[in-house]
Amino acid sequence: MCDKQVYELTLADIKRYGVWFFPMDDLVEDELTVRPLLKEESGTDYQLIVRAKFFDKYGGEYLGYLYWTCDEAIDSLNPVILLSNGEAISFWSGVVQPSWEVYSKEAQEIRGGMPMTFSSEVIKTLEKKTGVLEGLYFLDGINNVCIK
Repeated sequence: MCDKQVYELTLADIKRYGVWFFPMDDLVEDELTVRPLLKEESGTDYQLIVRAKFFDKYGGEYLGYLYWTCDEAIDSLNPVILLSNGEAISFWSGVVQPSWEVYSKEAQEIRGGMPMTFSSEVIKTLEKKTGVLEGLYFLDGINNVCIK
């Protein structure tokens, strides 16, 4: 079994498996455990994350994932870029104000390529999700705020 914590997913993981799910069985460590969605499993009863491509304004391409949901809002999709150095850039931080300064130099260079578009892959029966990122987002009271 390939169970991992969602925050431990790597570029190699998301390249190998396009869809991961949060299982709800006795084998999981906690609610952050994810597992690849295989052909024999149905993902309709689980929260899913799906491989996505991100494109900066200069044509640079990055790979990562987003949470597949019917809602198109950034706070629901929670897009994440996975870098070759093992770092993950999460574009949604919940109620915690994000900062580009906590990221590596490689990650901070992505900031200069904003705005960035993203598109999930069409995998199985999951329709494509697309959007635009202007920076890092968080919830400030009742409003979503972007740190550019």
